[in-house]
Amino acid sequence: MNFQSVLEFCLKSMLCFCFVMLDFAAWAQDEGQTRIDILQADAILRDQSQPDVQRLIGAVVLGFGEARLSCDSALRFKDGRFRAMGSAQLKDGNRIVWAESMLLNPVEETAIAESNENSNVRLQSDMGEIRSDQVEYDLDTKWVRFPLGGNMKEGERTVTFNRGLFKVDESLLQLGGEVHIQDGDWTVDSDSLHWDEGDNRLFFYGASHVIEEAGSLELRCYFGEFDQFTESGWFASKDSSALQTARVRQDDVWLEADWLEIPSDSLQPLMANGRVEIRDTSNVWKVWGDQATRREAAQGDFVVTVHGGLMQQARYLDASSVDTLWLVSDTIEIQTDWSRLWPEVHLIQGQAAAECEELLWDASSDRIELIGNPLTWLEGWLLKADSMTWQLADNQPEKLTARGHSGLMFDIDSTCMQQISGRNLEAFFAEGELNFVEVKGNAETVYFDSEKPDPCEAYNKSVSSSMRIDFEAGEIQDIVLLQKPEGVWSSAEGEVPQLAGMSWFSLPEVIKKAYERDLTDFRKAN
Repeated sequence: MNFQSVLEFCLKSMLCFCFVMLDFAAWAQDEGQTRIDILQADAILRDQSQPDVQRLIGAVVLGFGEARLSCDSALRFKDGRFRAMGSAQLKDGNRIVWAESMLLNPVEETAIAESNENSNVRLQSDMGEIRSDQVEYDLDTKWVRFPLGGNMKEGERTVTFNRGLFKVDESLLQLGGEVHIQDGDWTVDSDSLHWDEGDNRLFFYGASHVIEEAGSLELRCYFGEFDQFTESGWFASKDSSALQTARVRQDDVWLEADWLEIPSDSLQPLMANGRVEIRDTSNVWKVWGDQATRREAAQGDFVVTVHGGLMQQARYLDASSVDTLWLVSDTIEIQTDWSRLWPEVHLIQGQAAAECEELLWDASSDRIELIGNPLTWLEGWLLKADSMTWQLADNQPEKLTARGHSGLMFDIDSTCMQQISGRNLEAFFAEGELNFVEVKGNAETVYFDSEKPDPCEAYNKSVSSSMRIDFEAGEIQDIVLLQKPEGVWSSAEGEVPQLAGMSWFSLPEVIKKAYERDLTDFRKAN
């Protein structure tokens, strides 16, 4: 036997085998490239017509790190990519991707799964199952992209979207384009949102609408963060010039603002800034201003405070009665049974108007207190005093009490006016119209006969401890002097008499115009 020939033959065979293995390794990867391992295949075939492609057939299993890709067959390309075909299944941790075709790229460390005419790509994870026409799975970051959108289902929860990104390790879904979530207790529609499934939080990055299934909570915003468990978060409009503000409805009350925050703890204040508006769902009343807070009082009731801004005071409008009520001041504070407004308060309802520095409204007793140089205009008359109290019945005046330096005036023309003054004054109303007035303490009147051609040519001046004046349709019908009366008719030659402290004031035109503008806008909105 020629041992040298045998040795040469063995060496040649081993060299050929090494060359084949080196060639095989070169196919599998380039220098520095992540390796895809062929863990199983019934056969590996070459096609002379495709020298840069090899075919794996029969129960193929590929390995990429901890991930496993199984399929009926696969094409292996010279650049290291694999095309898996036929019942392709990628397992990575607790996630599984099913598709008819899947491209595995070791350089980009991605698996791109595509659907065919008969089936979608499916991703199964702890969040449920997502179906899509295409899934791009990043094997390094564990991010799953859905460039063609998809739909998700887990129990009663369903989600549809036009594009998406699933960050697996963060349990975060980033969805965009006509996103719709039906979650049993919630329905969500959004142009763009992030869903932190682990913490049950939604982050909004486009026009969004959320409504509770029971209907007690609803919100609309462009930006925001919402905690479904605590029903709290912050919400904002796109910017301060956007047509739509952020809005939150709790039961039958809407709160709107450029930015607002609902705390998870009821002891913390709810805050709203920029174009704030609070209104009922029936559009009967609303309060608006530049800033607002809602805090819980010691008794458990909530107190809502609305502040005006540099350009506009806070406002309140109520159309529940025949005559719409309008209030304006720098600050409005509202609780269940009372309201407080200060300073620079103005009120208009029907033909009545008032101004003061501070207004207190006790809804439980239908009582309104006007404090700080109050003025009231009613049926052409001007009432002044140190302080006033309105008593209402069925949202109409029943009694008005004026205390300290009280006066009642009616401007006949630019030269004379009816005047009634005294220490205290009480006005009584019938069906909302002035009926009679009682003056108590140092009562004085200067009365002109308004029915004469020249009503200012003569007047009656009366003095008594107290008096009663009867009215009809805003006109004086009778004056009754009580306790030590004195009275005399005199001509008005020369200077027209004016009682001490009796000066006429008109409701400012800027207030009238603001009222008319707000009332017009309110009616248009309804």
